[in-house]
Amino acid sequence: MCRSSVNQYKPRYVGQIRGGCHEKTSSSSAHRARPGGTIVVPEAAARETKITTCQTISQPGSYKLANNLTATGDCLVITADGVTIDLAGFSIVGSNTTGRGISGTGLASAVRNGSISGFDTAVDIGTFSIVEGLRVFHNLRGISATGIVKGNIASENFGGISATGTVTGNYVFSNAREGLVAGQGSTLIGNTVDNNETTGISVQCPSNLTDNTAVNNGFRPPGSPNLELIGDGCHNEDNVAP
Repeated sequence: MCRSSVNQYKPRYVGQIRGGCHEKTSSSSAHRARPGGTIVVPEAAARETKITTCQTISQPGSYKLANNLTATGDCLVITADGVTIDLAGFSIVGSNTTGRGISGTGLASAVRNGSISGFDTAVDIGTFSIVEGLRVFHNLRGISATGIVKGNIASENFGGISATGTVTGNYVFSNAREGLVAGQGSTLIGNTVDNNETTGISVQCPSNLTDNTAVNNGFRPPGSPNLELIGDGCHNEDNVAP
């Protein structure tokens, strides 16, 4: 029968494995056994860095807004790969539609969970990125990204969302030009695009479109379609776009 050689009520420890047994301790700890039987619990490697002002983010890692931000030009500029920014429900507000709310050339960025308004472009980030759970409005351009764009609301911008990759579950409405523009090789699933002044959804083929709804778009100029497929090879199934 195995007995613990360490205090089970301490979430961090360095102890020994005896008799080939690895005793279970606090579920909040992450334990690894190194050769020789030493259990090492690392410090929080993914500790979040709080953001309280507009800035350039030059180191990979996890960042989280601690308050609303205002800017007269660019606000958050990502220059490193592997950056995650959680707006935590806060807002980033620009001035007179200049600059960009969140931008950068770093690969594999993720931006989520907040509002961005008053910029030339709300979000303009690099490839292999994730943009989710944002509300972007009163910008010249809403979201521009390559990767996964999901669960966002883009309204009352000049243009709504421009993306290449997986674009799903977005609500795009009342923009002054196109609602949703997707690049070649994209997958669009379950987006709702309504009441945009020109084309509702415009897609470069080949791409895959399933279960999207595009209605009441194209009233300026008259005749712009709810759904526009450019080129050959698009898979167009179960979409509502009269």
